[in-house]
Amino acid sequence: MKKTRPIKSYVHLALPFTMFPRYLDKALEAQLFLEVGLDHQALDLFKAKDFRKAAKIIHRRHLGCSVHAPFTDLSLGALDSLIFRTSLKRLRQALKVASYFRPQTIVIHSGYHPGYHRERLKEWQQRLQEGLEALVCEAERLDLYLALENVFEPDPSFLTPVVEKIASPHLGYCFDAGHALAFAKSPWQPWLEAFTPRLFELHIHDNNGDWDAHLPPGKGKIPFLEIFTYLKDKNLCPLLTFEAHREEDVLPGLALIAQMLEKSGLIDVLERALRRPK
Repeated sequence: MKKTRPIKSYVHLALPFTMFPRYLDKALEAQLFLEVGLDHQALDLFKAKDFRKAAKIIHRRHLGCSVHAPFTDLSLGALDSLIFRTSLKRLRQALKVASYFRPQTIVIHSGYHPGYHRERLKEWQQRLQEGLEALVCEAERLDLYLALENVFEPDPSFLTPVVEKIASPHLGYCFDAGHALAFAKSPWQPWLEAFTPRLFELHIHDNNGDWDAHLPPGKGKIPFLEIFTYLKDKNLCPLLTFEAHREEDVLPGLALIAQMLEKSGLIDVLERALRRPK
């Protein structure tokens, strides 16, 4: 199949909103599709008019985007009722801001912490369900799609029983192989197999299993070629987001991703999805 789009049309680049003053012009010049990071600092430092202005600039360039919601100190399954309410308040605020960008997906974290929640798993899952239902209600109202990302959860069963109880098409998963390897000490297969029915997004960054180093793909131990081949074989086309932590890794990392998309054949699945009438 003849390719008519550059790799930047298939892969979003994670860029925190707090870095927009420094990097947005570069990203626009390179025509990069972005995953906008709305962390706590962005929501504290910037006003609605700032987010709307940036969103309009991105829309005028006809560049796709997604959003990563804040997660620092937040816990959607918090057993402490005050932390739970505060987490929901912050995330509702983030959804309102995210709506300005008309994102394809919004990535959220559960806030699971093994030191607090593992021995009270059922109670934590019940509270997480309550939190997700509240957020999904807001997402449906704003026509947004939430992708719950694995972070410190040791296996998919910590999340899947909760998500599967919420039938809304506005809730799915974001799979992060880097988190699975570094934190769960787990291969990718159990996670993708569990997430496949509702896989909205996949994060791309590498590590050696010792820490969440956010290396470019191919520079650690994660077999992204195998992962992309699995997606191709299952005819899956989740949003792909490259989470580079160093400026010098961006373009080389995108080039490596392009090579693996071609070699795996996943790029053909992604191209067919982009060509599909909406």
